[in-house]
Amino acid sequence: MKIPARLHSFLRARPVTAEGSGFRWPGGVRAAVTLTYDDGLDVHLDHVVPDLETAKLRGTFYLPGNAESLRLRLQDWRAVTVQGHELGNHSAFHPCLRHAGDEVRAFVTPERELGNYTVDRMVDEIRLMNTLLNAVDGRVARTLAYPCGDTFAGGMSYVDPVRPLVRAARTLGGALSDPGRLDPHLVAGWGVDGARRSGLIARVNDAIRTGALAVFVFHGVGGGHEIDVARDDHRALLSWLDGNRHCVWTAPFLEVIDHVTAERARLDTP
Repeated sequence: MKIPARLHSFLRARPVTAEGSGFRWPGGVRAAVTLTYDDGLDVHLDHVVPDLETAKLRGTFYLPGNAESLRLRLQDWRAVTVQGHELGNHSAFHPCLRHAGDEVRAFVTPERELGNYTVDRMVDEIRLMNTLLNAVDGRVARTLAYPCGDTFAGGMSYVDPVRPLVRAARTLGGALSDPGRLDPHLVAGWGVDGARRSGLIARVNDAIRTGALAVFVFHGVGGGHEIDVARDDHRALLSWLDGNRHCVWTAPFLEVIDHVTAERARLDTP
């Protein structure tokens, strides 16, 4: 499924900017997409990586240190990095707030209740996970996905304390991001749960219309997690992104943020 030729011509005729700021995405495209996958699941290795490879796309996989798949399939995860995918930090033990607004997260045990943490403890977890991931892929530059999108430990924000440890960080909330204004350590992601191919592609088209960054947050793909999207719908999104490289750039989160940082530096240079 491709954008009609006349719409493609219209998009190419418009200035390639983010909301008129002068920001430019690579290759004259209109928008960027980052595909992220949380929790280090077997289906990421068995379903997602092969499907990304078929579409010649690269994604970002956020691994917690206590993921069973990381322990049992370490060599498979190491091979993922050789293929050009990004391994990201999802903390050592994936602590979350048990109460998030009106939601009660029954899966959060007392020892993993972020409300019982201190900021220092959370920072130590993230630093530890950086070391573990370095042992897996040999890389130093790292990005973070806040577990459950929560950014407060013991009632205090840990966003600023982790800035020196990671190049960027992804939260939740669903909003598209204006690359000219986003905080690299508070980039919104859309948690995909049960969305069909039409909704996934519509999300990218929304980004194209505004020159934005769209960050997808997947868990299960064809199973593996209660938050899930059908594998066929995921494949349809990848196929669409592969067929529409002329108007949207798809890349790992770290690569996209590095471009955003460089482009904003260019715009700030007199």
